[in-house]
Amino acid sequence: MNRYLINLSYIGTRFRGIQRKIDKSAGHFKDPHTVQGVIEEALLKLRSVNEPLLKLSSRTDTGVHALHNTVHVDLQRPNGKPYDADRITKTLNRAFERDGQSLRILSTVHVPLTFHARLCAKSRTYLYRLAVLRSEFSRETTGQHPHERFIPIEEHDRCYFIGHPRFDIETFGRVARMFEGVHDFRTFMAVAKGNPRQQEAMHSLRRIDRITVERGQTMTVALNRERTERHYDFWDVRIQGRSFLYRQVRRMVGAWVAAAEGRIDERDIYRMLTVPSQNSWCTNVFVAPAYALYLCHVQYDPISPSTISSHRPPSTSMASFLEQLRARKTELQRTETIVTYMDGSRKIFRNQLEIDAPPRLGFIVDNSPDQVPACIVSQFLYLGSQDCVRREVLERYGITHVLSVGIEMPPIEKDENGAQLAIERKFVECLDLPETVLADVLAVSNAFIDSCRAQPGGRVLVHCNAGVSRSTAVVLGYLMQRCDQSFMEAFATVKSKRPCVQPNVGFIKQLKQLQS
Repeated sequence: MNRYLINLSYIGTRFRGIQRKIDKSAGHFKDPHTVQGVIEEALLKLRSVNEPLLKLSSRTDTGVHALHNTVHVDLQRPNGKPYDADRITKTLNRAFERDGQSLRILSTVHVPLTFHARLCAKSRTYLYRLAVLRSEFSRETTGQHPHERFIPIEEHDRCYFIGHPRFDIETFGRVARMFEGVHDFRTFMAVAKGNPRQQEAMHSLRRIDRITVERGQTMTVALNRERTERHYDFWDVRIQGRSFLYRQVRRMVGAWVAAAEGRIDERDIYRMLTVPSQNSWCTNVFVAPAYALYLCHVQYDPISPSTISSHRPPSTSMASFLEQLRARKTELQRTETIVTYMDGSRKIFRNQLEIDAPPRLGFIVDNSPDQVPACIVSQFLYLGSQDCVRREVLERYGITHVLSVGIEMPPIEKDENGAQLAIERKFVECLDLPETVLADVLAVSNAFIDSCRAQPGGRVLVHCNAGVSRSTAVVLGYLMQRCDQSFMEAFATVKSKRPCVQPNVGFIKQLKQLQS
């Protein structure tokens, strides 16, 4: 068996993405609407002993193009010898040309069996092309339907044309650079329908190495080029990282465009980036279209030809060295990796093999929600998590006011007669970050707690998500400013009632400064 790395490019307009959508186990074999299906069909012309099955390095969605993408495939020739790499390239390109496919093989490389197109990739670079209508023309077309504006036919389904009269490319570049580095991109991750693994929580931490926004060029020709360059400014947005989430790039670009057009501000961008949740997505942001996105490059470490098995007999010195390696190999302990997915399915990876394992839940079910608020000030001030915001809990403790710190108050169930619980509520915006200005939060929260205290029988519950950092900082600030306690006295009081509390280092520093 020999493994081959195939470098390819394609125009994604007529493809439903790169990944095959038809299940061969169900008796369906041809899939002419995906890149994988077209390549696997063309590989049959090589008449290998085994069925060619591609392993993808990077999945591109419907309509997304690729200047350079990669796949690998294992092929066993009937005579046992490896295929000539150039022959594979010619055979595939000849088949694509005959069938009129917008697909081209750039090169084929014979690689070791230990090579994997996806796992060995060091980085991926995406390009998103923007064409912004110049201000003198955008004023002329104000109120004009986008379908009435001039768009060159050569750029149809190749570039995102923007006609907003106040599009600010400086703002676009500034908010884009906020995304460099390691972040939790859960807000910018789409969930694929019908994919059970994406219905549960998944690892969404990614690193973006570099983002650049540079002037681009139009692909128009002849007289059309002059008119196009007179109407539009073209911009190339390049994003480089090792891996990306589903539709992450398009959702990020959509957010940057919304900021550049003034539909959202930089604070909204910051919130979506630092509060990773599907609920943090701004409704004024639209996902950028797929047709302007290009996968530019998939980078690997250099592949050494010496690592590929050769059919020539080794020399005497090499044979001696190989014997030493074989002897040492017998002393090595076999290892395997078990991967448990969030839907409970498991895979065992052993000696380049992928084996299905009995399913098991990949997470621990929380059967003990935190529904007991801590009473900080007797018969008045309570501290807890969002689990405490339930009708039975609020009624049990006689809560009349709820202060939600940094998280919207969950809806409260109605009683059996459909009546709502009479609760006064207040939401205070607060990010659980050291740089959040706590004084602004305390000014609002203390006023709300004071209004509760002024009412006979008033009891207030202060909560955030976990009842550990943000709501704790608010309660500590109240005890210090209204009950004349020092930081250590207030912290000892709260810690004795709710041992899990731990404000972030920035909150603690600000509270200590508040004491002085």
